[in-house]
Amino acid sequence: MRAARPSVSAPAPRECEAYRDDRWDEMWDGELHMVPPPGLDHQDIVTGLAEFLHSECRRRSMGTVYVQAGVHDPEAPTRNYRIPDLSFVARGNEGVLQPRGIVGAADSVIEVRSPDDESRAKFPFYARLKVREVILIVARTRRPEVFRLEGERYVSVRPVRDGGLPAVVLGVRFRYFASRRGLRLEAADDATHQLEV
Repeated sequence: MRAARPSVSAPAPRECEAYRDDRWDEMWDGELHMVPPPGLDHQDIVTGLAEFLHSECRRRSMGTVYVQAGVHDPEAPTRNYRIPDLSFVARGNEGVLQPRGIVGAADSVIEVRSPDDESRAKFPFYARLKVREVILIVARTRRPEVFRLEGERYVSVRPVRDGGLPAVVLGVRFRYFASRRGLRLEAADDATHQLEV
């Protein structure tokens, strides 16, 4: 098999900004990171989580969840941003919301992991902005991980006694069922409010 690699130069950030409407590409300190389109498992998880979390945010008047909104460094918003699958901005933190997206720290972000993605490599960026919670979910297995910001780094949150994995900022608990590759999301204040993906 032969492959051709055309010689192209990376577009300038201003050129990339013109195409932002339909792209998930990210800018990391001026370096373009091109992200392949998400697979169907990935999209199913994001859609389910977004619907559930939107409903919970309304029910508890706790803030707003955004799907694929850019999280921008306020010091270089066009040259340094990441696009998590979901971002949560708590009530009282609306000052970070601008027409381009979230400029500054979201309160929590969710990254659904696909093979060879850069979700974990985004941690230093999120920590510098002071994103309080990062949630990773592996698309293929649906296994969740929750990380809480302590100082300047993230620490892994351990399951509580009943086996639930708390995401305190979002006010939810994840339950993972390895035997059937299932993931249940429950409201922390009322476990009858739940979603299985």
